This record gives sequence, structure tokens and C-alpha cells, in this order.
Amino acid sequence: MKLNHLFLILFALAVVRPPTLHGQSQHATNDTQAPLLTLDDAVSLALENNRLVKNSALEARKFDFRVDTARSRRLPQFQFAVLGGELLQPFNFNIPAGTFGTYPSTGPVPSRDSKIHTPAQFVTYTTAAFDAPVSQQYKIHLGIRATELARDISREDVRAERQTISSEVRNTYFNLVATEVGVEATREAVKTLEEAQRVTAKYQAEQTVLRADALEVDARLAKAQYELSVAENGLATQHEHLNQLLGRDLTTPFRVNSMPEPEAEDLTLQAARERAERSRPEIKQAQLKQKQAEYDRRIAKAEYIPDLSVSARYLGMNNVSFVPENVGVAGFNLSWEPFDWGRKRNVVAEKTKTVEQARNGAAETESQIAVEVGMKHRKWQEEALLLKVTRAQHDASTERLREVSTRYKEQAALIKDLLEAQARKSETDYQYQQALSSYWGALADLRRAMGEE
Repeated sequence: MKLNHLFLILFALAVVRPPTLHGQSQHATNDTQAPLLTLDDAVSLALENNRLVKNSALEARKFDFRVDTARSRRLPQFQFAVLGGELLQPFNFNIPAGTFGTYPSTGPVPSRDSKIHTPAQFVTYTTAAFDAPVSQQYKIHLGIRATELARDISREDVRAERQTISSEVRNTYFNLVATEVGVEATREAVKTLEEAQRVTAKYQAEQTVLRADALEVDARLAKAQYELSVAENGLATQHEHLNQLLGRDLTTPFRVNSMPEPEAEDLTLQAARERAERSRPEIKQAQLKQKQAEYDRRIAKAEYIPDLSVSARYLGMNNVSFVPENVGVAGFNLSWEPFDWGRKRNVVAEKTKTVEQARNGAAETESQIAVEVGMKHRKWQEEALLLKVTRAQHDASTERLREVSTRYKEQAALIKDLLEAQARKSETDYQYQQALSSYWGALADLRRAMGEE
């Protein structure tokens, strides 16, 4: 008896629904007032405004200054220093007699021991140096190339960050669309049960339903309201997360597009792996790191070359007696350490092992990415098959509802059958939307694995 009464109540709700339609219209109006955010616009905004992408780009630009700094070492270096202060003790010279020779006409010069005294007074010492590298040019060139490779590696970090953000934006967008569908379905269920509660209270006052029927409707409404609150909170969090990825205020309103039906795409696993090999920044980074390790080894071997520079030096002293005030010299400056007790050899051997590690790392990176692409490609294929299944179920439930509705109008079907068909239709609608979201999310992951933005 209870079940028949509940079916009658729900049937009445299907006929009497002005408040529900009004609420639905108001919600739709609020949604349409928010600006539309398409998927392409979301990705473009994220790549332009996302803070992580900006920081990654700034980090790459910092290497331009490092390259310029490395190049400046090719040019002559100038150094200038002045020390001014008071002597802590007198500065004395003792010149013995005859230091400058003994002559027949004059005798010894000086004729007796002489002392030159500089008191503890303010003095200045000025030094200047000019060094133009000659043999160091080769090592400087290697250092420049190593720094340029580091800059290229940093630029690949920018590409990787852009690809990561693009993929995250797409997945967040697809999940948001699917969540909105679920929230809307839960919201409609709450509206239906609220109307059921109103009609049940009326029937209970007329004593045409039992109190247990009213309590059952109340329990279902409370559960639906709780589920709606959870779903709406999750939807609000997803809105904020997408706004965060786009680098804008978290409260910025927007609405999203429903996801289109996927077009047939013939992408083989081999083609996907070839794209990844050409485009994945991790592979290019591994290759650049291998080259960088080779340059580091060449820099270590170049330490065997003596440092030869064109140099000039100047020394000036003021207020110091008996010493020249200005001393200058120009020529070549050679610096070489012929005996290093195997230090250079050990460094070269260490760099050689680093080159081998970089070579192994590059091969391992390529292998890992090939496995990742294979996994994402298979997942995408699975989601495509699941989408076909849910589409077929959706079409079947739609046709079933149409048939039952027709039979019910002809009084050839029960209200129970009609309600079951409606419930199945709602369920398959949600499942299809979820499958569609999963398909596009799997495709976004595959594009990310192939190195696409």
C-alpha cells in the first residue's frame, strides 16, 4: 500500500511542477549571466597568466644574463685598488757606506752609513692591473657553451611547465563539466522531493497516506539535500581551482561549455611515440644534459693548458721616502702548475663517468616516456570503448522511456514502469556525461604524454 501511495505522489509531482520549473528557470538565468569560458580560452589564459608558468619563464631568462657574464670573460679585465692610511710604525732604510760604489775622486758613496726615515704618517698605495686572456680563450669558449646548454635546459623546463598546466586545465575543465551535470541532477532530485514532501503533507492531512510514507519522503529529501550540499561545495572548489590555474581572482564567475561528441581519430601507438620523441621536453633535456656533461669533461681537460695573459701592472706609493713613487710593467703573465699530484687526471676521470651517466639517463628517459605514452594511449582507447558502451546504454534508455511513456498514455503500462524508465534515463545520462569527460581527460593526458600543449 505504501509503495502505491509513493508512486501516486511522484506521479502527481510530474504533473504539478510550477515551482520546480520556476526554480530551474532562475538557476539557468544565473548561469547564463556569467561569461562563457571555452576550453581554448581557458588554456590560453593559463599559459599567459599562470604564476608557475611565469616563474618558469623568468628562471629561463635569468640564464641570458649568465651567458652574457660568461662571454664577458673573453674581454680584458681591469682592476684598481687604493689603500690609504697611517703607518703603524716608521718606515726606515739603512744604507751602508759604499753601497753605491767607491770612486777615486770622491771615495765611497755614501761616505758613511746613512739612514732614511719615513715617520708614521698618512701614506697611499695605489695598484692597477690589466689582464687580457690569451690561452684561456679556449676554456672560456667551453664555459660559454656549457652555460648556453644550461639555458636551453631551462627553456625546456618552461615547455614542460606549459604542457603540465595545459593538461591540468583541460582535466579540470572536463571534471567541472561532469560535476555540473551531477549537481544539476542532484538539484532536480531535491526539487522533486521537496514537492513530494508538500504533496505528502497534504495527503497526510486528508488521511490518504500513512505517516510512514511521509517519513520516507522526509528521509529521502534529507539525504538528497546533503548530497546536493556536498556536490555544490565540490563544484565551488573546482571553480576556484580553475581560476587559480588561470591566474585570476578565485571568485571570477564563468560558465563552461558542454563537451562535444568526439570525432573519429586514427592515432596509432607508434605515431604517438614518434611525436613524443620529437616533442617531449624531458627527452630534449636529457640530450642537452649529455652534451653539457661532455663540455664539462672538455673543460676539465683544458685545465692542463697553462694560463697565458697579456698583462700590465702599476704600483704607486706616496709619502714614502727613498722608494719610487710610480712603478709600471707590461708583458706576459704565465701561470702553470706542472705537478698537481693527479688532481686534474682524477677530475677528468670523474667527468667521464658523468658523461656515461648522462648517456644512460637519456636512454632511460626515452624508455620511460615510451612506456608512459603506451599507457596513456591504451587508456584513451579504453575510454573510447567505454564511451561507446555508455552511448549505447543512453540511447537504449532514451528509447525505453519514450516507449513506456507512450504505453502509459495508452494505459498499457504502470506508473512503476514509467518511474523506473525515468530513473534509468537519468542514470545513463550521468554515466554518459562521465564517460565523455573521462574520454576527453584521457585524450588530454595522451596529448601531454606526446609533448603537446
